[in-house]
Amino acid sequence: MVAACIAYACASSKKAVDISVGSWDYVIKNTPEGDMNGTFVIAKEADNYTGSLNGGQGSTQLENITVVDKVLNCTFYYQGYLVTMTGNFEGDGFTGKCSAEGYEFPMTAARQQ
Repeated sequence: MVAACIAYACASSKKAVDISVGSWDYVIKNTPEGDMNGTFVIAKEADNYTGSLNGGQGSTQLENITVVDKVLNCTFYYQGYLVTMTGNFEGDGFTGKCSAEGYEFPMTAARQQ
C-alpha cells in the first residue's frame, strides 16, 4: 500500500511536457516570393503562449496562440496581411499551413537540437 501511494505521488507530481515549446526551423512552400524559411519560437508561461516568427524579412510576433492536443493555431501579420498558421506537432516535427487572403501555403518545421 505504501509503495502504491509513493508511486502515485511521484507520477502525479510530474508536469506534462508541452511538445510545442521550443525553437523550430521552418519552410513555407510555394509562396509568391518562393519558399521561405526561418525559425519560429514558442514559449509558455503559466497557461499563456508567446512566440515569434523569424526569417529573411525580419521578426514578427505570433498572436492568438493556442495549442490543443498537439494542434497549433495562431496568427501573424506579414506585409500588411493577416496570416493564419495551423498545424500538428509530432515528436520533433511540425506539419501545417499558412493561410492568407484565400491562399494556402504548406509548412513544415523541425525542432532545433
